[in-house]
Amino acid sequence: MNTKIKLISLITSLCALAIPVSSAAAKKAHNISTATRIVYAHGSHQHSNLFSIKPDGSSLKQLTDHKSKNWEPEWSPDGKNIAFTSDRDGDYEIFIMKADGTGLRQLTHNTAIDRHPAWAPDSSKIFFVSTQDSPKTQIYSMLPDGSQRTRLTNYEDHATHPACSPDGKKLVFQLGGINKRSKKKSEIYSIKTDGSELTNLSNNPAHDKVAVFSPDGSFITFQSFRDGNFELYRMLADGTEQTRLTNHPAKDKRSSWSPDSSRICFQGYRSGHWEIYTMNPDGSNIKQLTSGDTDSKHPDWSGYLK
Repeated sequence: MNTKIKLISLITSLCALAIPVSSAAAKKAHNISTATRIVYAHGSHQHSNLFSIKPDGSSLKQLTDHKSKNWEPEWSPDGKNIAFTSDRDGDYEIFIMKADGTGLRQLTHNTAIDRHPAWAPDSSKIFFVSTQDSPKTQIYSMLPDGSQRTRLTNYEDHATHPACSPDGKKLVFQLGGINKRSKKKSEIYSIKTDGSELTNLSNNPAHDKVAVFSPDGSFITFQSFRDGNFELYRMLADGTEQTRLTNHPAKDKRSSWSPDSSRICFQGYRSGHWEIYTMNPDGSNIKQLTSGDTDSKHPDWSGYLK
């Protein structure tokens, strides 16, 4: 009888210990579903606007309304602003707006190509690419008001799609091969945010493109053509342990992490056009968020919104 009492007491204790864990997990899931959003571009190749949704695909909001190409959105880490690319004035320029789509401002003003905005982790700076001083796109930085533009790279090939590490010390980006027909294959490189210490991270003969850090800086996700089709991969921040995450006959591209690293959003061409999906960091549990008759692409997951 005494043994039975001890066993019941042990089970009760274990159940009591499990309650806080379950509550914490529920709170975490609740925060992600209610306090974050995913912004993306929706429309045709010629005309697209920016929308945001909750991570479960609900609460759709249109943020821009302009008959031009509005795409490549990037949340500021503080959740207050979204930087994006638009050709509404005749060529690609960087714009910024508040998270609800108000307060639109144009940050770059020139006849060059200005694209691919990416924020520093403290929201104090925006990295982007431009042809303002070179026939090939190079990486620049500027303040969120468009001032103090500084060129960071000077390569013989296109440097594109910069993304900053969570500690603000490094950038990952794509060098070369701006499309899959390019003879020179693209690779994922890293540099310090002052442009020094170039390091090849992907080291693969196929196209490797569009890399982003996980929120804790441990991982980098990117897209690769090494399987004869663009799929999403994950590697450690030093380029090791490259692991395939998606495996589908259609193309999968452009990843972005949830702020708690529990999910990854991406665009997939699985229905005859681009739609937004989420998955676990190991590639499992894929869920489709958008469904329409035209493309939804360039997803970016916000941090926790106040």
